[in-house]
Amino acid sequence: MQSILYLFSNLEMNVMAGKKRLGAVADIAKNRLYITIAGKLSKQKLDSLYTDIRFCVADLRPGFDVINDISECTLAALSGIPTFKKITNHLITNRVGKVVRVIDKNKIIFKQILNIAARMQGYRATYVSTLEEAETELENAQHYEGLRFCLYQQPVEFKTDSKQGKGYIIDISTSGCAINSTIMQPAVDEKVSLSISFNKHDDLLNVFSNNATVVSTEKNRFAVQFEEIDDNQKEQLWDRLVHESRCEIT
Repeated sequence: MQSILYLFSNLEMNVMAGKKRLGAVADIAKNRLYITIAGKLSKQKLDSLYTDIRFCVADLRPGFDVINDISECTLAALSGIPTFKKITNHLITNRVGKVVRVIDKNKIIFKQILNIAARMQGYRATYVSTLEEAETELENAQHYEGLRFCLYQQPVEFKTDSKQGKGYIIDISTSGCAINSTIMQPAVDEKVSLSISFNKHDDLLNVFSNNATVVSTEKNRFAVQFEEIDDNQKEQLWDRLVHESRCEIT
């Protein structure tokens, strides 16, 4: 505990001094993990960061949030992708809540992260420009929504009282999901029943079915909130989503 408090004090002094470094610290009071990455990120540095993260996460409660400040990071070595995946898996396994990344969208690292995210399943992060914006984002977050998983081309079928449609999951949590569909788009507040079929697994949920309410719509996409989903169903869905997040895209 003392070492973490010492690190956090150093982080505060470095931030006030305008300095940034590579490392992870846990704010136990806020139940929040701060990850800072500056300069060129090599595989060796990422491996060291993975160790720091594991020590910090051990002191946090399930539902902890993450602020990942990579605004001063210039480039990431592609050889570090397996370690990056280990980090995301570790955060998911320990039930991370919301992840916010502070990033300069004009830097190469931003495009790298987007390309990496498109090639693997995991969680959806929110991107902001400053640490202050990240703090505000978490203060205003609706934590009941839970972590949102990004699944690659996961089919979903849905229907209203009069129509049927198909699409793909954009992201999904244990409280709702966003769907991409060019076939049919229901209206806000409309009731839909949906069914998501996963690849067969002997020990995990294979089909998730639920009635839901449409809460927002955009062109070719809409979001729903699940209804009447009990704790047991949430746990089954969570376990399945965790499994999917670890699967490689084929």
